Amino acid sequence: MRIGVLAVQGAFAEHIVALEKLGAEAFEIRNTVDLSQPFGGLILPGGESTVMRKMLHDLGLFDPLK
Repeated sequence: MRIGVLAVQGAFAEHIVALEKLGAEAFEIRNTVDLSQPFGGLILPGGESTVMRKMLHDLGLFDPLK
């Protein structure tokens, strides 16, 4: 299984390591181009919600992820 990890805030690197230890293929999602890759799941690491929302809007990721 291929899992995308939102890599804009939070412990995204640690999430990728944990997924790979479980045998999943993981990759970072940093922009809309990354969303064009096939993937079967998405992890949104924790972070401060208002900052996360602003970053998602600024990067053009909010609506595609919604």
